[in-house]
Amino acid sequence: MSERAPFDVNSRSAVASAVFLGTLGVISFIVQPGIVQGFVSSLHMSEARANDMVGIEMMGVALATILTAAIGERIDWRRLLASALIIGVVGDLASAFATNGALLPAARFVAGVGHGAVISLSFTFVGLTVRPDRNIAFYLVALLSYGAVGLWALPSLLARFGFQPVFLFFAAVTAIGLVTVPYVPRSSQHREEISPTAVQLGARVIVVGLAGVLAYNIAQGIAWANLALIGGAARLADQTVADDLFLSQLIAVAGALLSVALAGMGRRALMIAVGVAGGALFIALLTGQPGALLFLVAVCGFNFLWNFVLPFILSAVGDLDLHGRVMGPAIAMQMIGLGLGPILSGRLIQGGGFLQVEMACIGFFALSLALLAGPLTAHRRMIAARDAVLA
Repeated sequence: MSERAPFDVNSRSAVASAVFLGTLGVISFIVQPGIVQGFVSSLHMSEARANDMVGIEMMGVALATILTAAIGERIDWRRLLASALIIGVVGDLASAFATNGALLPAARFVAGVGHGAVISLSFTFVGLTVRPDRNIAFYLVALLSYGAVGLWALPSLLARFGFQPVFLFFAAVTAIGLVTVPYVPRSSQHREEISPTAVQLGARVIVVGLAGVLAYNIAQGIAWANLALIGGAARLADQTVADDLFLSQLIAVAGALLSVALAGMGRRALMIAVGVAGGALFIALLTGQPGALLFLVAVCGFNFLWNFVLPFILSAVGDLDLHGRVMGPAIAMQMIGLGLGPILSGRLIQGGGFLQVEMACIGFFALSLALLAGPLTAHRRMIAARDAVLA
C-alpha cells in the first residue's frame, strides 16, 4: 500500500483487519471458562487460584488498554500494534514452557499486556468507522465462531496434551496478526466521517457512562470465568459443560447478528435495558444447583444477550464524544472489569459454592444499568434538540 495514498478506515481490508485483530486480542479470554476449568482439572489448582490466574492475565490486558488509551495518539498505531503482537507472542511462548512452574502467572501477565494492546487498538480502529455498532457485531461473530470450537475442543485437548500446545497455538496465531499491520490506520486523523448518532457531552456524563461500562464488565468477568465451574459444582461432566458452552457460543453468534440487523434503527436504550436485565435473569437461574437442562438454557441465554447488547453499549458510550476519543477509555474499562471480575469472584467462592459469586454478578448488572441510564438519557435529549434545530 502506498504511503501517499489516502487511507480509508471504512474499506473492507481495514475493517477485516480490525475484526481479525480483535479476535487475536481475546484469543484466550473467549475460551476462558475452559481455561479456568483446565487449570483446576489439568494443573490441579483450586477454584480460587484458577480465577486469580485468569485475573492476573486480564489485569495485564487492562494495564495495556489504559496505557494504549493514554499514549496512543502520540505513537504511530502501526508500530504500536506490531510491538503489541510481538509482546503477546513472547508471553504465550513463555506460558507454553512454564505450565507447571512459578513463572506461569508472570508469563500470562505479559501475554495479557500484548493482547490487551491489540484489543484496545482493534476496537479503536472500529470506533473510527461510520458504523461502529455493525462492525463490532461482525467482530463478535468472528470471535464467537472461534470460541465455540475452542470451548468444545479444550477439555479433550487438555486431557490428552496439556496446556503447552494450547499456548503455542495462541503464539502462532498472534504472530500471523503481523500481516495486518499495513492495513490499519496510523492515527485517529484517518477518521473521515463522524457517526450520525455522535454528540459532544460533558466530561461528567462521559465518566458516568464509563463507570457503567466498568460495572457491566465486572459482572461479565465474574460470570464468564465461573460458568464451567458452576456446571461442575452442579455435577455435570466436563465434556457436557463444554458442549453446552459450545452451543451457547453458536447461539451467541445469533445475538451478534441480531444486533447487526437492529443497528441504526434507534431504541438503543431499550436494547441495552433488555440485554443487561436479561443477563442478570439468566445468571439468577444458575443459583442453587441447576439441572442439565436449566444450565444449558441459562448459559445460552446469557451468552446470547451478552453478545447482542455489547455492540449497543460500546457504540452508545462512544457516541458521547464527536471525535471517537471515548472508545479507547471504554475498552480500558471493559478490560479492567473483565479482570476484576475473576479476582473478586475468587474471594467469594465458599466451599465450592457459588451463590455469593452469582449474587455479586447480578448486583453489578443492576449497578451498570443504573449508571448507563443517565448518559443514555442525556444523549437522547441532545439528539432530539439537534434534530429540532435542523427541522
